[in-house]
Amino acid sequence: MDWINKTEEYAGTNGWGARGKFIGISRMLNDSDLTHIQNNKMVSSVRPRGIISGFLAIVPNLGYAVFLPPVAAKMGPQKLRMRLSDEVKQHGAIFSAYMTKSENSKTLVIEDVLLWNIQPMWFTKRFEQRINTLKLFQEQHLRQDTLLQGCKIVFATYNSLSETLEPDAKHVLEFVPNQTSQKRLIWMKPKEEAVQSVLTARKEVGAGPDVFMIYKDGQKLGQALVRTLVVSRLLRAAFTEGKAETPVSAEFNKQFDKWEITDIPKIA
Repeated sequence: MDWINKTEEYAGTNGWGARGKFIGISRMLNDSDLTHIQNNKMVSSVRPRGIISGFLAIVPNLGYAVFLPPVAAKMGPQKLRMRLSDEVKQHGAIFSAYMTKSENSKTLVIEDVLLWNIQPMWFTKRFEQRINTLKLFQEQHLRQDTLLQGCKIVFATYNSLSETLEPDAKHVLEFVPNQTSQKRLIWMKPKEEAVQSVLTARKEVGAGPDVFMIYKDGQKLGQALVRTLVVSRLLRAAFTEGKAETPVSAEFNKQFDKWEITDIPKIA
């Protein structure tokens, strides 16, 4: 489509997106960055885990804004009809932004300004200067109209490092350097290992060789999932001793919606 081509070309000419030098303004934090965080002025922001930023581009005189999703995203570019000042519509702008979806709505989160009034902000201005321009855009150049836009538009919030709290497992933390051309550093809490419970398994009358029911405190939780030959052999060995039930280590497998037996604990 012509509007997609124009937008990608505009972003690429200014250094951003699939046709530019940079496809994003963030990277994963590594151990060598910790000293940098301690010794430099930064702020932090929390964002949903698994959501990557794309770009909100206002191409001069195109008539509407376009959200360009990240390169690997499944969604395509999105048209956004926004009530903008004549100045922005004439000169254009590019922002770093990401989009989230719920069952009945979409939200666009604008987080940084990369190009403003034909000036490459990310390459020439520190973050504290860029955030002031972002506030200027929010307060003087954008008039919110959710119905026209087709989505809710919000602006990312930032905290000082002293106010920064560890996010939950569903969110990540971004450290934003107050420098030019410096990528954000993404830290995410390691996913917790699956919680295992010691339950009991029982054979049902007439059930097949690998069909077991899981019980907890005498309450049936349903048919167990057995996926490995090792566990299958351990279960068969346990029940050849004439047991009615045996303790098992199990974890709930969301994909199969069943309790998966992972081991047979050794009972002293």
